[in-house]
Amino acid sequence: MFRLLSVFILLLTLTPPVIAASWHTVSPQVTLIAPQAKARYILPNMALIKGKTCSALIDSHGDFVALEQLINQLKTRLTTPLCHLIATSSEPHQLTGLALLKQAFPDASVHLPDAPQLNDHTMRAALDTQLANFAKSIELSEQRLSKLPAEQQAPWQKRVTLAKQRLTRWQTLHSIAVTNPAVQPRELKLGGLTLQLTQFQGQSGHDLSVFIAQHGALFAGHSANLLPYVRNTTWQRSLQALKNTPALNWVMPAFGKPYQAEQLELPIAFMDLAQQQLTRSNTQMPKRVVTLYQNQPYNEAQLAQHFTQAIKVLSHKKALNK
Repeated sequence: MFRLLSVFILLLTLTPPVIAASWHTVSPQVTLIAPQAKARYILPNMALIKGKTCSALIDSHGDFVALEQLINQLKTRLTTPLCHLIATSSEPHQLTGLALLKQAFPDASVHLPDAPQLNDHTMRAALDTQLANFAKSIELSEQRLSKLPAEQQAPWQKRVTLAKQRLTRWQTLHSIAVTNPAVQPRELKLGGLTLQLTQFQGQSGHDLSVFIAQHGALFAGHSANLLPYVRNTTWQRSLQALKNTPALNWVMPAFGKPYQAEQLELPIAFMDLAQQQLTRSNTQMPKRVVTLYQNQPYNEAQLAQHFTQAIKVLSHKKALNK
């Protein structure tokens, strides 16, 4: 909760150019949407897939300010209707942004993993919690504002007023309704492009992967991160299955840049090393992990944190954030 409030307080004080996303064109059909550098470990990557008759948006997040800007950009970039909103994760708090996207694109179908934790109640509760966090961030900002000298209050008061207007607007949102799960795997025809949606046991327990055979591109959200934050004990088999996707060329993770398919060996090897250490009753991260990730943008402290989490989950002791 404290982490969320800190993020929202920060976002409240930022101007739109600071939190604007970066759009990267891979091909005329595929555009990757990356968060601004300061938010790259908070907000996940997204992707816009454009077919001849329909478009699809993969993933979202809970930063409503950034999402509203993204929606405005989408409306200028779309050349075909946005027909599909796809979520790769089954974590309710990661899906709150779908409510904002659905309001902006009411005709779009929503595709979620089939997961027991996803129901109308949990989706509503996640959205209500999100809005309560925004309200709390405004309250704390007003408290800070009252302690400033009078001559410094005017510019901050404008931002607080704008935040209140946003919150009033967001309080009209409806949570995403969870419909009956479709038969897996699903295929979405966009006109010249086909998206293959497959459910698997991933980082959130129940996840969706999106594969575009015409591009050899796999979108699997947090489950495809090169440095895995392990939250369950069945994930390793799923990583191997993702690696064995026929005609797979490149992968887009939730965090970080897209990478070549063979680099899926990194999280698989990471999990192997955690299993080996657990078998030896040794919870220390082996130097092999540092060597494994020597060409990646992770420091030793980050590697050790993720390795410790993996050991905890694999030993069935506890998982963080549960």
